[in-house]
Amino acid sequence: MRRSILAFMAAAAAVAVSTPAVAGKSNVQTLPAVTHPCDLGLTTPDATDCAGYYPGNLVNGSPADIQNQKDAIAELDGDFVWDGDWASVEATKQLTLGGPDDNQLSFGQTLFGLTIIGAHFGNVAGPAGNVSVFWLFDFGTEGADFVTLDNVQGFSNAALYTTGTPAVPEPATWAMMLLGFGAAGTAMRRSRRTAKLAQLA
Repeated sequence: MRRSILAFMAAAAAVAVSTPAVAGKSNVQTLPAVTHPCDLGLTTPDATDCAGYYPGNLVNGSPADIQNQKDAIAELDGDFVWDGDWASVEATKQLTLGGPDDNQLSFGQTLFGLTIIGAHFGNVAGPAGNVSVFWLFDFGTEGADFVTLDNVQGFSNAALYTTGTPAVPEPATWAMMLLGFGAAGTAMRRSRRTAKLAQLA
């Protein structure tokens, strides 16, 4: 009797220990190993943090690479957690090379505050080869219209995952703006009145 109880308890313990590991294993996604350290200085301005270089093109909408992108973004210093909605990523994913601004990553909007951009290079400058990288920038309240690639070798595509919004002016700033508009309107009315009086004379 005692042996059967001990055997039953041992079997139950083995099942309890092994079950979570098996269940967890099916949900675990493995981010590819970094092939070379990413280059913070490949862009102007320099990134504040980067994740990669990861082999291949992870910057796309395939389910496996969406998970890879989420995991790579989680490696960055910021608190941003991407929800994996590829449709919400900035639509301008391709940079057309050629012309005077061929080294600018532009997404058709001003970038503010903490901004995350992912990019793929078929053959990035240096020894890393075919890789993906994820950069964290801090554009503050001044903002930036684009990021410059200091070397466009092998550039393939890029994606904007998040950026801040312009700062809302303080109430005192609004008051000064309203006073300025009022003063400009008054000056325009006076100049019109003076012009009419001069025509009558």
